[in-house]
Amino acid sequence: MKKLILAAICLSVPLCAQNWEVGIFAGQQSYKSSLADQSGLPIKADSKTVFGARLGYSVVDLGPALFQVTAGFQPQSEAAVKLSGVDSGTTYQYQHMSVGAMFNFKAYLAFGAGIEYRFEKVAYSNGWANEVSYNRPWARANVGMSFPTPILKPFLGLEVAAPLIAKTAGGLTNGDDTTRAGAPKLQVGLYGGIRF
Repeated sequence: MKKLILAAICLSVPLCAQNWEVGIFAGQQSYKSSLADQSGLPIKADSKTVFGARLGYSVVDLGPALFQVTAGFQPQSEAAVKLSGVDSGTTYQYQHMSVGAMFNFKAYLAFGAGIEYRFEKVAYSNGWANEVSYNRPWARANVGMSFPTPILKPFLGLEVAAPLIAKTAGGLTNGDDTTRAGAPKLQVGLYGGIRF
């Protein structure tokens, strides 16, 4: 019986080859300017190097393209906040989880485009933080190369992600919306991992 189960597993491995992707993102995250509550002076968090992880599963193979569903996580990062260019002693905290969909086009130079919905947590903090939820869609695009090996297919590329909606700083009276207005506006970096 054990040999039969082992044979079934060995025969099923080629059927799921290249369906899974595990990747790591490392890059710069840029933030929007916001307005201070009382002074009216612009406040902005410095760009920050962030890291994130993503798991993908290819549900449809369309020949030259794969349709993939994804789930991601970026742990909390902290960026220094400046008030009119001067360090304010406050940090901007950010983290997210995401679900999404992506088309990956197979070529010598592979590229992909898709969308993900990020469940973001943002906060200004100087000793204590008032954490605010911010859920919004982001567009993602990447270009890179895959390296063919017999079992695992490592890949490395450049990825860009930007939100499709954002709060504006002008005329905000709600403190939560002011916190959301300073949220990230762009991520650019390297995305690499393996497909199996």
